[in-house]
Amino acid sequence: MRRSLGVLLVHALLLFGGVLMAFPFYWMLATSFKSPQEALQAEPIWWPERMKPQNWLQAARLGDSPLWGGLGPGRSLELRFPAPEGGEPPRALVPRTPGAFVDPRAEGTKVEVVYGEGAWRIRLLNTTGEAFKVLPLVVLWPKDLPLSPPLPPDALRSQGAFWRLEWVNIAPGALGYVFHNYLEAWRAAPWGRYFFNSFFTALTQVAVGLFLAALAAFALARLPFPGKEGVFVLILATMMVPGEVLLIPNYVLLARLGWLDTYYALIVPWLASVFGVFLLRQFFLSLPQDLFDAARIDGAGPLTQLFRIALPLAVPGMISYGIFTFLGAYNALLWPLIVTQSPEMRTVQLGLQAFVQEAGSDYGALMAASTFVILPVILGYFLAQRQFTEGIARSGLK
Repeated sequence: MRRSLGVLLVHALLLFGGVLMAFPFYWMLATSFKSPQEALQAEPIWWPERMKPQNWLQAARLGDSPLWGGLGPGRSLELRFPAPEGGEPPRALVPRTPGAFVDPRAEGTKVEVVYGEGAWRIRLLNTTGEAFKVLPLVVLWPKDLPLSPPLPPDALRSQGAFWRLEWVNIAPGALGYVFHNYLEAWRAAPWGRYFFNSFFTALTQVAVGLFLAALAAFALARLPFPGKEGVFVLILATMMVPGEVLLIPNYVLLARLGWLDTYYALIVPWLASVFGVFLLRQFFLSLPQDLFDAARIDGAGPLTQLFRIALPLAVPGMISYGIFTFLGAYNALLWPLIVTQSPEMRTVQLGLQAFVQEAGSDYGALMAASTFVILPVILGYFLAQRQFTEGIARSGLK
């Protein structure tokens, strides 16, 4: 009985720890579906309006396409607000984009407010020759009338005798409504280029860095030469030098080489990894010496011993090194910020800065961008976890 209670307590603690560790990821995911007002209000919103299934059907009825919405040329859209007639009528307008001198959506959308069949009806007509993928709307609703909007507004504020209802897109469609922040985040920056830069630099650092680390580690582990231990200690001593100390010397060197704002600047300074040398050296030292003695008897040279014996048996170490190197390169922010200037050379971490401005941050779009930036890392983790297990199974000696 006491043992069962102990096991139950351990499982409860592990479950609590797992939930605690997963909470930031849920909060990021939930915020990626929030409207600007939900993301900024003091009271936390655990389940945003865009995640409620009852709103998906309402959004599917708004727009030309049930999935992606939109309002094509000559097409109209009608919103029905059940309320009694009387008093001051509501008002509606399509707001102009802040800072824009000309906005076809605001100038080319005809707005009518009429009453009929027990409800106020707001009709929007696209009088232009182009389709609107996103159509914002502002409705001023009298406070003395009951409020029952066809779709929950993205913002609700008080404005004198009116409630000010704001929608960032009143013709969303079901998927356009749910994934509005993701669509806006993807359109805000050239993410295809950013992902290419991040993956290219990270994978190149993994491949070339693994090759260099394997050569150095094998020499320090299996090749006898004078001063080997001193060289290894000297290499380890470089790990005590803070990376910030090397920023200016590396920058000056790259500037003199003319490599600023190039892939060379993003990749070359990080190819030599002391951690990789140390990790692989420990794996090589754990292998039986008899394997290398037998290989030498058969005429195998150092490189043959490395690539035919040592590396296949050090798969767990190589995968561990690859994971740490890839994550370090993929998540790098400070170094790409220093050595790149053009948008074509930016990485995904720099792309996230597009949603952080002096006037404030668009947290919904920022969390949406953060979600699809971290998604490849999560998928890679599960893939690497499987490969890591297989590497351990293959490393056993029969």
